[in-house]
Amino acid sequence: MTTPRIWFYHDGRHPHIYRYEPPMYREQFAACIDELAGTPVEAVSFCLGEGRTMLHETQAGELLGHNVTEWDHLIFRRAHQNAMGLIESGDDPLRLVCERARLRGIRLYPCLLVQNPGPESATVRCSDFRHKNPHLEIRARANHADLLWMDGLDFVHEEVRQERFAVIEETLSTYDVAGFELQLNVQPRFFHPDEVGSGRGVMTDFVGQIHEAVRRSGEDRELAVRVPLDLEMGYEIGLDVTEWIRQGIVDVV
Repeated sequence: MTTPRIWFYHDGRHPHIYRYEPPMYREQFAACIDELAGTPVEAVSFCLGEGRTMLHETQAGELLGHNVTEWDHLIFRRAHQNAMGLIESGDDPLRLVCERARLRGIRLYPCLLVQNPGPESATVRCSDFRHKNPHLEIRARANHADLLWMDGLDFVHEEVRQERFAVIEETLSTYDVAGFELQLNVQPRFFHPDEVGSGRGVMTDFVGQIHEAVRRSGEDRELAVRVPLDLEMGYEIGLDVTEWIRQGIVDVV
């Protein structure tokens, strides 16, 4: 099987579910794939919510807004209501996208925003996992707490990697997909500044675990990673992409 040459990233939120007044109908949700039919696009990376929370039917992750009693922004309430409305009517949003991509002959890669900042920046979009586990954030240790991006998850913790992996594994086992994409190019920190060196091995093992899960779920499935354009920049934050390629644990970079 040939790896697609032209990929299209669909945020799934800003140009899509955020825009529609509830209820959003299945035809409206599937339109994000229909609009690409007849173009040179061969594959779509479709974002799974905003990273901390999802916008599809999930047991491993958490639906955006499931824990909200008072909304502070119309757009996020709208997204929650649209997703819930589709799910309750029997139309899981992600399944709709996967089925429509198959119909249109487009390869579909769910995309996870692997790293995101803490609850303060997410308000109504944040998961209970993030609210209840501040000790898993990089800033949990006082030194360097004033540096930028220290409120992200610290991937040195097994609990962090398990939470992320559960979402990935569920997606692979539940949906008709061509593979999976890890979006690792959003926040420039995955480890405490003093532990980036040892963190590279941790992240390499983690990517290897994900690649194994991708291949186990289907021989033709691929693991794509989106990383900083400058490989040295990625190396400095714990992403040893060159080693991933050498080990053969990523298929698309």
